[in-house]
Amino acid sequence: MISRLSVKDVNGISLILGALFSLIPFVIQLFLYDTPKDGEHIFTFFSNQIILNGSISLFNALLSIFGATFTAYGLFGLFNDFKKDKSETLMSLGLFLFLFATVGFIISWSQDFMIVWGDANFAPNQMMVELSLIFAFGIHYWAGLAIFSYSLSQHHFLNTNFLYGLSIISTINVFLIVYTLFTLDPYNVSSLNLLYLGFIIGNIVFYIFCLLTAFKILPKK
Repeated sequence: MISRLSVKDVNGISLILGALFSLIPFVIQLFLYDTPKDGEHIFTFFSNQIILNGSISLFNALLSIFGATFTAYGLFGLFNDFKKDKSETLMSLGLFLFLFATVGFIISWSQDFMIVWGDANFAPNQMMVELSLIFAFGIHYWAGLAIFSYSLSQHHFLNTNFLYGLSIISTINVFLIVYTLFTLDPYNVSSLNLLYLGFIIGNIVFYIFCLLTAFKILPKK
């Protein structure tokens, strides 16, 4: 059966698996992890949450890594379909930024392994490294997604308004990262609220995009 899979089959399945694998830790973190109170050092709090949840934290990080990898492959395959007809300069730029950021995110999520296994006294510093990587690569991630989805809208690949919306939300998240970078107070969790909200909305819309894309490109049997 596996030998019968076409390239589009693999691309579509990869996007579905990527969305599902990424959604599970996303939901777990929303409902299982607590949030710090104002005045509490946020990096110490978040690292303690990772340590206290132990195996769940490792499971979340592993699923996130698998999810990002499958998603990256699926979008790479989608791009290859479009470039067969003509050169896609803008789309290729968006894809490059997205793939580059995906590698960075995998590195950032791997910090959770070290936080769980390592000395608890160094965990807050490791958490700062993780968030720093998310900030640095997040700019590339959301910028790439904004460009990629806008380029797809020019081909009317999915609903144009939906793709415009994804592009706009992704662009907003780029600015939210830059804004939060300069306004973050390590003892004030509310300084992360706007970015947190942007990430929640952006990720939900992106997961929907992955599923819609998968169902569109999967060959109709």
